[in-house]
Amino acid sequence: MTTGVTSRWWWTVAVLLLAPLVACGGSGGSIEASGRIADVPVTPGVGEANAEHTAARPRSNGGVSLARAAAGAADRPYRVVVQATSGFIVGKIGGGQPLDTSITPTHDRSVCRPFTQSLVSSRAGGVGNSVVWLAGVTQGPRDDAPRRVRVLLDGCRLEPRVQRVAAGGTVMLTSRDAMMTRLQFLDLDGGSASRGTYSRGTVLFNDAGQVVPSSEAAQRPGLVLIRDDLHPWVRGYLAVTPHPFVAVTAADGLFRFDNVPPGQYTLVVWHERFGTKQQRIRVDAQVETRVALSY
Repeated sequence: MTTGVTSRWWWTVAVLLLAPLVACGGSGGSIEASGRIADVPVTPGVGEANAEHTAARPRSNGGVSLARAAAGAADRPYRVVVQATSGFIVGKIGGGQPLDTSITPTHDRSVCRPFTQSLVSSRAGGVGNSVVWLAGVTQGPRDDAPRRVRVLLDGCRLEPRVQRVAAGGTVMLTSRDAMMTRLQFLDLDGGSASRGTYSRGTVLFNDAGQVVPSSEAAQRPGLVLIRDDLHPWVRGYLAVTPHPFVAVTAADGLFRFDNVPPGQYTLVVWHERFGTKQQRIRVDAQVETRVALSY
């Protein structure tokens, strides 16, 4: 990452000494008044757009994928350690405009009624439901992602659309729809060559009120597509986290990572419609690194 001194707004390249921290959300507090701020240049990133309403597959760039974001090329597991010092990352995923689509089910119409669904939630130019993660982090604080999450099938749609869950966690699936449903969990960023499959299991529903837990879906890190092969418009996504530096953006596109070990990393963002972008960044101790990445 290259930095320079400038008086322009923080989305430009800048290093401001003795600047106060202005937090944009997240779980952390603030940097001391003696902290620094380092900005990464505004960039459209590296990646490709996805014009069709299908799940855009992340690029299979080894350690850049969410499945290998901690292990990397050396295939080392993430280690929880007590850090003497750390930095911060604050950013925004931009370039979005609200985009809705109308869904008209073709069968099971007593349950599956026409509805409008947001493909791109956007506020103030942000891109919501983007999955953002750091690739190349091998050690640091304990993962704070939830170990139990809920996926609800209601009115022939899954809620929430995108969410994170810790690797080794449990996905609780609930159906309110009185119909036959076959939910499949599929790897989006590469399956295991030894297994020869991209599947993370299947859950069957045949009536309303059923609740089924799944541990297989979140057994290992990676991006996971949930789809109903009997109702192709039913889909959702899981970001199974390898470490704590994974976020799902709200409509404003903002995200924040606290307690990041100093070092050089690749910041990766994925969106189901726009695909994958990435940006090389450097994190220094007691420095807030600000990133603006746009589709």
